[in-house]
Amino acid sequence: MIETIWILVAFVVFALAFNYVRLGSIVGLFVAGAVIGPHGFAFVRHIHVIDFLAEIGIMFLLFSIGLELKLDRFRLYGWRTYGLAVAQLVVTTGALAVVALRLGLDPLAAVIVAGALAFSSTALVLQILHDLGRTVTVLGRLAVAILLIQDIGVGVFLVGLESIGTAGESLLAIPLLLGELALAITALVVIGRYVLPAGLRIVSERGSQETFLATVLVLVLAASIALEHAGGSVAIGAFLAGLMVADTAYRHQIAADIAPFRQLLVGIFFMAVGMGTDLRLAGANALDVAAIAAGLILVKGAIIAALAMALGHPLRRALELGLLLGEGSEFTFIIVTVAVSDGHVPPLAANVLSVSVAVSMALVAIIASIARPILNRIEGEAISSRDELRSAASELKDHVVVIGLGQIGLALARHLVSLKLPILAVDSSAARVRTLRRPGLPVYFGNALRSEVLNSCGLGEARLVIIAVPDTDVAQRILEIVRRLEPKVPVLVRAQDANQADALIRAGARGVVLDGLTTALDLAERAVLIYEAADVSGAEAADASPA
Repeated sequence: MIETIWILVAFVVFALAFNYVRLGSIVGLFVAGAVIGPHGFAFVRHIHVIDFLAEIGIMFLLFSIGLELKLDRFRLYGWRTYGLAVAQLVVTTGALAVVALRLGLDPLAAVIVAGALAFSSTALVLQILHDLGRTVTVLGRLAVAILLIQDIGVGVFLVGLESIGTAGESLLAIPLLLGELALAITALVVIGRYVLPAGLRIVSERGSQETFLATVLVLVLAASIALEHAGGSVAIGAFLAGLMVADTAYRHQIAADIAPFRQLLVGIFFMAVGMGTDLRLAGANALDVAAIAAGLILVKGAIIAALAMALGHPLRRALELGLLLGEGSEFTFIIVTVAVSDGHVPPLAANVLSVSVAVSMALVAIIASIARPILNRIEGEAISSRDELRSAASELKDHVVVIGLGQIGLALARHLVSLKLPILAVDSSAARVRTLRRPGLPVYFGNALRSEVLNSCGLGEARLVIIAVPDTDVAQRILEIVRRLEPKVPVLVRAQDANQADALIRAGARGVVLDGLTTALDLAERAVLIYEAADVSGAEAADASPA
């Protein structure tokens, strides 16, 4: 019990401290585990106290990744993006494997270590993009697409590690293993497509929230156990369970329900990794740790930047992308842990590698913190001044909030202004807002993926919200935030095709307009109809109220 209390206290203290200095909770929890673990101050002497929870945490992390990998998301990016993502993994693995061989690792260990280091930290990169307010920029979308491919690559890599363990048994070991995995995966796909949606619907309609959450837990554990028995790993089973749910109507509900548990359990996994790390040993190899961390960022960042420029991206974006993705990954810890337990990587090398990855993540977080004011001076604040937004919204009532001021959003905003409708327009591009801002066109900086920005737009007093961003996936995420913050306000959204329109309607949109030659005009006409309908219903309610 006392060890459990130490774990929870360290979790809170180190996560808060490292988030405060913008180094990220992942690095903080790794350090927390090293400090309180058996190689540190030994407040926790038995790592098995949290081993089970750590394994569950990794299962939920990979389940969440699978949950995010809707097929529709992959249609948003072109071949250059996917070519860059795949080429980066291959070239980085090859280059780092050569370095690892020269440092004395055997060929198998060199490939495993190089492959593990080729991945970037999804959690850290998304947090940096969020903090910088650049999630919906070209750089942000490019980084997210590469991370999606890397997430799939992690699954493939872990399956490969599982198959290596059986390679020495017989010539038929790997084909048999792959056959068993294929059968198990096929069974899961069939269940996910034909059985799971009906089951989730029944539980959702007839059960409580606790029952629904328990059902999700059973799904994750069952898929994990099935893959483990088929020769795979529990992590891959959890990943496939997420893919099974990703295209159902319950994806967002499940993601919201498991988020607190996932974050806690994943955090405990990073603490467990830290507990298994000997900081004294790492300190004795401090120069190696520093060289590996800095070398990883430089080599990997240079490879990513060079590939990005070769595929037509401008120099600045390529350099920013290389720096953003140059660090190691939380998945490096997972892969190294599996490799050590299977005897493929020496414990000393794994110890130094784990600390080096943590240091690389901390370095990128520090660089991002330093870069933030510089970027804001160059591009303007990435999020709106909430005071400025709140002040503008406080002077409005029954207004229309327009989100996204591209060609269509701008034409829509101008049309609504010409109709004398009160509007408040928000866009995440500082340069665009500076260009458009003029008397009569109330335009403000704002990343609408942040709930505090949407709250500052006065949603409670708005009569209509129009989401005019071109990226349907981003539009749906904004829609979900609006629905959560203000369920009653009607929302109008643009979409690229009928399938996306159906998904937006299911997510709570009052109306959807398909992109075409007259999209802005169609949006304006629908907006006026909804606006006037709300005006009529409000007047009728006032007439019906007692004097």
